[in-house]
Amino acid sequence: MSRCRVLVVHRRSVYDDLMKGEELSRLGALVTTGDPLVQDITAAHANHQHAMSKVALALADRGCETLWLHHLGDTRPDDFDLVVAVGGDGTVLHVSHSVEKAPILAVNSSPATSVGFFAAATAETFPEVLRQVLDGSFEPVRLSRMEVWVNQKVVANRVLNDVLFCNACPASTTRYALTYAGQTEEQLSSGVWVSTAAGSTAAIHAAGGRPQRPRSRRLQFAVREPFPRGGVERRTKPVLVSGFVGAQDALTIRSKTENARLYVDGPHILVPVEFGDEVVYSRSNSDLLLFGYRE
Repeated sequence: MSRCRVLVVHRRSVYDDLMKGEELSRLGALVTTGDPLVQDITAAHANHQHAMSKVALALADRGCETLWLHHLGDTRPDDFDLVVAVGGDGTVLHVSHSVEKAPILAVNSSPATSVGFFAAATAETFPEVLRQVLDGSFEPVRLSRMEVWVNQKVVANRVLNDVLFCNACPASTTRYALTYAGQTEEQLSSGVWVSTAAGSTAAIHAAGGRPQRPRSRRLQFAVREPFPRGGVERRTKPVLVSGFVGAQDALTIRSKTENARLYVDGPHILVPVEFGDEVVYSRSNSDLLLFGYRE
């Protein structure tokens, strides 16, 4: 397509978020004195502004009809031919929950401070990558997403990265019964990570999980800091602490925690889970088209 409608979703830099309200005077003082604590924040802000300019210029040069947003509001990304996410992986996760069919092209706006695992381009490479996308010489990959049910009701069906089940208080124990591959085990831990293949190199990897190839349809789970059950005289170590869930299978957790949470793709989307609630994780039927995912 030589001309198309493009939705650009961009993050606000940490610098922008801090330069307001009560934090303004504090950050301003640190910036003025050149405090090392904020050097990476100011550098990332400058890089992000540069990337925004380069992206805007490249889209204008290609004659694209462009809408720029920070928050989607009522805007439907699927009404556009292409969604460009400018920022880091969090920006991709944010917009992906609202995308069903439109392909996403991610731009890492500050490679020096951001991993940008989902990114296909930086500010400098974006013009050429955009040309390839619009000319049809760059094909997107299809990434599997996750669906989550609580008490037989869907609470999320476009999870791109991972879901953390844990106590609402991070210092408290998480109690639950986990069912996997036909076996059920009651456990104590600091929570359970469940991820897609796309999210397998993120938090679940740090918790002991194994990276998967991006096109895998399997989910993966890993128990955080599993703790033996029982009293002093009879203690048993948990067995079902990690594993893979097939594309046609599911993982189930019954909460024995009065005040638990599901954190979906980061800290901004949370679902309350009460004692006795049943949480079921399975592969979603809604895949995501993304340009440039690295193998």
